Amino acid sequence: MHITAKQSIKRLVLLVLTLAVILSSLSSCFLVPQRYVAEKDEIRENIAVSLADGEKNHGAVNEYLVGWGVPTFDRIKFSYFESIVGAYYNYEDAPETEAHAAALTEKFLVEYYDGLNLSDKAAVTDALLECYAATLGDPYAVYRVAEATESYDTDMSGKFGGIGVLIEYDHQKETLMVSQVYPNSPAEKAGVKVGDFIVGVDGKRVSEIGYLHAVDHVRGKIGTTVSITLLRGDREIEVSAVRGEVEEINVSYQSLDIDGLKLGYVQINSFKDNTFEQFKEAIDSLEAEGVAGIIFDMRNNLGGYVYSAADIISYMIPSGHKIVSYQYKNSLPTEFHSKDDGGEDHTIGVPIVVITNEYTASAAEIFTSAVRDFRDEGLLNARIVGTTTFKKGIVQGTLEYPIDNSTLTLTVSRYYPPSGVNFHGVGVAPDREVLLPEPVFDEEAGKYLPVYDTQLDAALEEMKLLINVN
Repeated sequence: MHITAKQSIKRLVLLVLTLAVILSSLSSCFLVPQRYVAEKDEIRENIAVSLADGEKNHGAVNEYLVGWGVPTFDRIKFSYFESIVGAYYNYEDAPETEAHAAALTEKFLVEYYDGLNLSDKAAVTDALLECYAATLGDPYAVYRVAEATESYDTDMSGKFGGIGVLIEYDHQKETLMVSQVYPNSPAEKAGVKVGDFIVGVDGKRVSEIGYLHAVDHVRGKIGTTVSITLLRGDREIEVSAVRGEVEEINVSYQSLDIDGLKLGYVQINSFKDNTFEQFKEAIDSLEAEGVAGIIFDMRNNLGGYVYSAADIISYMIPSGHKIVSYQYKNSLPTEFHSKDDGGEDHTIGVPIVVITNEYTASAAEIFTSAVRDFRDEGLLNARIVGTTTFKKGIVQGTLEYPIDNSTLTLTVSRYYPPSGVNFHGVGVAPDREVLLPEPVFDEEAGKYLPVYDTQLDAALEEMKLLINVN
């Protein structure tokens, strides 16, 4: 789960930055200035001497970096992010300062030293901060430069510049298979069809640049043109598409007729800025059809924004109930409560079943635990089937450096469902555990074959039981 600094932390940013500047200025008075770029062996020797003498004189990582001869970097910026970590880091015990400095420096020497222009102060700073985050001990910590932050924010908005397709990676052919083309999208206008394979983007072969880079190349600024090489059957086709604003589909739904019983099926893939509106549309539509129950498929949902999950739960229960809470170090708790949804206190009155698996994570676990807890309080008629969830009950916050908009994401808290019991490392157990059959990989097709969905079958069985109880 992720929360943004702009929502909760921004008031202290300027204060922390000011303190960082002061601390950096004071500490620099007691250090030998960097006059040249030390060789790697020299830096390692300085670290070895420092570790051997056992004297822990410095309170900040950046002070060790300077003393060991690491290339010149922006100490004010580095100090700012160190201060942020000191104020908000809440994963486990932070690493000892000198050991952390040694670990990040070694990572810098191995991964960045030879490939960087060491006289480029900004580039060195960014590299050191990436190493700082990677060696912090928090698996969710990540440093992003401004461009990466903007890309991440765009992705989490649920809207981006693209061509409007859903794709699957074909491992054997090293291509992107088009599984869906959005109606009236740039892809549809360009003639892209379901079943096409994207083998090249702007002259770059997917097999050479890899899946993630290929996806990045397909996306881009709205109004710009992208050239796509398609494999259709045994021939390649070149098409061009003008990128438009594409809204990611995070909620899909349909009504099912099961033995004369009309049920709703809602799949939530992620909790982003646009998820609640799509969820509301799904629920309103299914209720208008008069479904007797709703199945929520939360499998493989890796989470997203806490407020998105809270808004969705709020639409399911009466107003005034605490959905989730978390607390920063030395701060009062932040709580999300159900609200009246803009003049309409909407609730879901039909039975619901939630399907989970081991990749139901973070905000998706908030959703699942809230359903369980509000079921126990009598506010929902619900069951959970599948397997125990991912076991991530911690919150990440993103802190921005206001000078250049780079950011540091790190764990800042644990969150608590309505029951008040955190489940980090434990997960949310289903009421009925159901495993899927082991998938079989088809070597010729280059992908796993579909398996019989025993978990959906179990969800339908549980739904029938709930409806019969009523």
